[in-house]
Amino acid sequence: MAASQSSVYEKFIILSADGQNRADIANAEFRVTSFDYYENILSPFITGTVVISSTSGAAQSKDDKQNRSGSLHSSLPLRAGCQLLVKIKNEIGEPLDFSVEDDEYKKLYVTDVKLLTVSSTSETVQIRFSSRTAWLNETNKVVRSYSGKISESVKKILKDELSFEDSKINIDPSSNSYTFLGMNKRPLDLIAMLCIRSVPSNVVNPGYFCYETKSGFNYLSADTLINQDPFERIYKYSGQPIATAETKDDSNNYKISSFNTTQHQDLLSQIRSGVFSSKNVFFNPTTCVFTEIDITVEDKKLTKDPKFSTLGKKEDPPPFLFGSKKGGKRYHRVQSAIFDVGTDSGDVNNSPELYYAGGSTRYNLLFSQVYSATVPCNTDLEAGHVLKLEIESNSQDKEQGPDQVQSGNYIIQALHHHFEPNKSTTSMNLIRDSYGLHFTKPPSAPAVSPPKSSAKPSPKPVPPSKPPEKSAETNKDTRTSWQRRLDARRGRRN
Repeated sequence: MAASQSSVYEKFIILSADGQNRADIANAEFRVTSFDYYENILSPFITGTVVISSTSGAAQSKDDKQNRSGSLHSSLPLRAGCQLLVKIKNEIGEPLDFSVEDDEYKKLYVTDVKLLTVSSTSETVQIRFSSRTAWLNETNKVVRSYSGKISESVKKILKDELSFEDSKINIDPSSNSYTFLGMNKRPLDLIAMLCIRSVPSNVVNPGYFCYETKSGFNYLSADTLINQDPFERIYKYSGQPIATAETKDDSNNYKISSFNTTQHQDLLSQIRSGVFSSKNVFFNPTTCVFTEIDITVEDKKLTKDPKFSTLGKKEDPPPFLFGSKKGGKRYHRVQSAIFDVGTDSGDVNNSPELYYAGGSTRYNLLFSQVYSATVPCNTDLEAGHVLKLEIESNSQDKEQGPDQVQSGNYIIQALHHHFEPNKSTTSMNLIRDSYGLHFTKPPSAPAVSPPKSSAKPSPKPVPPSKPPEKSAETNKDTRTSWQRRLDARRGRRN
């Protein structure tokens, strides 16, 4: 069975809001026209939609004294607050399973119902649903005070306010501490506020993401997402599809059917947001002292830091942005903040110097490139995963391998599983902060080190009397060994 064919609904049950009535697809009481499931590293909970067609005898009302059958909307009744028990088996990956009746986090909850078409014998209904986290967030307010490591405070909020178990929480430990009040905020609003204030323990780059996937709730730093190992299979994109009968393997299951650019370095927007250079001014109200911190990527002052990891090869920014005669100032954005200082101790509470200056730069760099891709449905993929893509080169020399700029590692920012009767696909928004197959990771990262080819050897000294030979030798050595062998076979020796 090909991955693009329809998936199987192993279980699809609709429970009424009071739990007293149900409709089961196994009894042919309704038909699922389409099912859409969404995850996003910018969304703290799971969402989705489903379109259902049913006949006038799809459900039997518990309130009807004559025991008459009617439509799902009227007789179940299908309302906001109903629950969905869904298990979808797909060709690639483990089943998408939200069908555990005694596990509140393994069910989906109806948030909105819309009648699309109604006739005397049938109806079509669109249902919007979310995970339990969504409605728990709306019904709880945080009133407690917290202190200590931010990651520990986040864990307490998830357990106390949103009832998450330890097995469903994935948290990257933070290095900085923060004392704060709940301020009657919703739990997820408070956690989102803490994201930019958090600095991971193994690197110096601030910035976290809080989001939910089918595996649980994640509170992870941008560097952790970047440094994780890519998905086990490489996804490939080429303009010439090959039939599965010809490939005689499962390679088509990992082919990208469409790959488009959504955003590619909006220079003016990046300048305004201070991606390349910013001046950050901080005021201490107890000492009345101002502190300034300048952040710039000029001459790789930021990215050359060995602890600054990227998904691809680090590149220099446009040189005209920094202090040229006709260019702008050496900083493009000015930000200010006031220290949160205790009245008794005089200590600064989680100084914004730790995160305010570098946080916006890290977030904006990570979202500098956004692409959309569609692949055969793979339910093993989750938002936040890293995919390694091989994009076919558009040059005439296809033997030289994939495109060295477009190919590389991408983070899944948003994921959309779409199921229809005749096909199932996964659509994604992919982001990255750099180009190419090279990657850079901090020394403390557990993953592999950068390949040797990415390091530039120091140039050998050349006698001053022979400058032409130095230039010629430099030009000759720019080719890699495999390029020289390829040119030799083609008879293009220098």
